Amino acid sequence: MAFQVSDFTAMMDVTGNIQYIHGPNGMSIPTDPRNSRYQEFLVVDTDAHLCARVTIPDPAASTAPTQEERIAAMEDALIVLMGV
Repeated sequence: MAFQVSDFTAMMDVTGNIQYIHGPNGMSIPTDPRNSRYQEFLVVDTDAHLCARVTIPDPAASTAPTQEERIAAMEDALIVLMGV
């Protein structure tokens, strides 16, 4: 397999570890050391970092209320509406 490194993007986590390699036409190369395509990619790219690198941001913490918080808010609303 001949790699054109310009066709690939290394998707990395915030610590700099490659999570997977995104290629043309939706192709994805998993970072499995037993994967021959991943090994071929490393030979071409690793030393010179020839392909683009993109850092995948950590998922943001959810600011949505928990189920318990939603239930408590509904209970409070019912108390107000019922005038208890």
